[in-house]
Amino acid sequence: MLKFLLTSLFIHQTLSNTIHKRDVGDFEFLILHNNDMHARFEETRESLGGRLVGGFARTSYLIQEARNASNEGRGPPVLYLNAGDTYTGTVWFTVHKDKIATDFMNALMPDAMSFGNHEFDNGVKGVIPFLENIKFPLIASNLDLSKEPQLKNLVQKSIILNLHGRKIGIIGYVTPETRLMSSVGSIGFNDEIQSVRKEAERLTKEGINIIIALGHSGFKMDKKIAKEVKEVDIVIGGHTNTFLWNGVEPDKEKAEDAYPAEVVQKSGKIVPVVQAYAYTKYLGKLSVNFDRNGVLKTFRGQPIFIDESVPQDPQVLKLLDKYRPDIIALNTTMIGKTKVFLEGDTCRERECNFGNLAMDAFINYRSSRYQGLYWTDTAIALMNSGSIRQSINSTLRDHQVYKADILGSLPFGQLLYLIELKGEDLLKSLEIGARSNGETSKGEFLLTSGLKVEYNFKKPVGNRVISVKVRCAACDVPSYSPISKNEYYRIITTLFLVKGGDGHSIIRDKPRNYIPLDAVEAEAVIEYFQTVNVVTPELDERTRIVMGSSKGVKFDYNLFVVVIGLVLNCF
Repeated sequence: MLKFLLTSLFIHQTLSNTIHKRDVGDFEFLILHNNDMHARFEETRESLGGRLVGGFARTSYLIQEARNASNEGRGPPVLYLNAGDTYTGTVWFTVHKDKIATDFMNALMPDAMSFGNHEFDNGVKGVIPFLENIKFPLIASNLDLSKEPQLKNLVQKSIILNLHGRKIGIIGYVTPETRLMSSVGSIGFNDEIQSVRKEAERLTKEGINIIIALGHSGFKMDKKIAKEVKEVDIVIGGHTNTFLWNGVEPDKEKAEDAYPAEVVQKSGKIVPVVQAYAYTKYLGKLSVNFDRNGVLKTFRGQPIFIDESVPQDPQVLKLLDKYRPDIIALNTTMIGKTKVFLEGDTCRERECNFGNLAMDAFINYRSSRYQGLYWTDTAIALMNSGSIRQSINSTLRDHQVYKADILGSLPFGQLLYLIELKGEDLLKSLEIGARSNGETSKGEFLLTSGLKVEYNFKKPVGNRVISVKVRCAACDVPSYSPISKNEYYRIITTLFLVKGGDGHSIIRDKPRNYIPLDAVEAEAVIEYFQTVNVVTPELDERTRIVMGSSKGVKFDYNLFVVVIGLVLNCF
């Protein structure tokens, strides 16, 4: 099957695709989709050059334009599908929680939505009001709700939509790792592939011959579902913020694959798989054509880059004003300044300076209260990288940082804990944080202070930590020495990790002491800003990523760059 490349998109053109010669009985429709919006209700500057991008008002404009075109006969029928994680990511959600998520999702009105793992950040009680008040179906086929009966009538395994006389089955799914990342109560999680297959077989028996899987388990699982569930025709996913694109990328995101990605089943059937990155920055746009028997004949598409050229829906802007007063107060409370960009978007992949700052703030919180003989009694801090939800760019406002910036970047309100962990268990925890092979969102990767860790991600899971050095606490001048497997280390960490979040069972089960501290993570960072006043966090190689062959020969990228520079200077 040929993949059609869309070389340009114009907002004021009709969102419908070029009409092709069709057989009688062909059914062409447009799928708009997004995922991992993470509370970007308002536009942001998460782009090259600080351009304004995204926001629900621009997203709503595009969806309504496509729906209006369809209703007026200027465009094809439209489905808008959302693959979860509306919750958590900005101060808007930190303050207003399920109420703002409900209002804004009802404004977009998806035809169907799947759970994301972050919908459970505030527990089952935190998602029930959302489910009770949304005006569209939320679907998840792989949840066992038998022990959470209050959810049974609020969540469906699938839904059958009637689109211009054709029935389309939409099946939901969500990653079982949600139980490691959020507070899911007694909800059980079943295998996604088996659950989607079972529901697809049921729908097929009912005569539904167009089936879309809509879920939040990551690009790797999306492709597995596309390959292994023969009844599925299209997979629309989320969770890994996967960017798919054809041609030259419009901003800083680099495409992982073409849009749509194509998966070939054993039968030769081709299944398109799509995600639309995250943060309302793109809206996926996939045009598909089925024959009368439900066979996908053609598909083509390209996400829409939602920059300043896209108008904003005035009704959604009014909705922002409803919630704005509380946000204004936080946006006018300055806590300090930063002379550098605080990078929070890369923390799941490598060392990031915002992560360094946050972990140093944890250490500062403890050391400033320590009255003992040495500089501190706790020289190590750990936090999962998924706790940081956004970067802070203050260059356009005289480098000022406000309380809203910190609460939006660290929105979870996690209580800090002091634990004592043996060296060998600290090593195991670092390995758990480095375990992902693309099946997770990598939020388990550990941010640190007081450690110098070297990883080799070419090695197998469980053997990726190459070396670890530990900063001393009982010393006059802080310095680093190799970790001792049998020594206990005092560590500041978060309640999320103490509870075993993101699979960190070692931190949950192995410490010999758990001491709650009188602060949450955002408070410690705010206090650090207020103490230092002007921060300039840097990348200091506390986390180093090296690459090596299977024979163990290391390739040091940083050294490689230096050597190449020296060679070029010789000419």
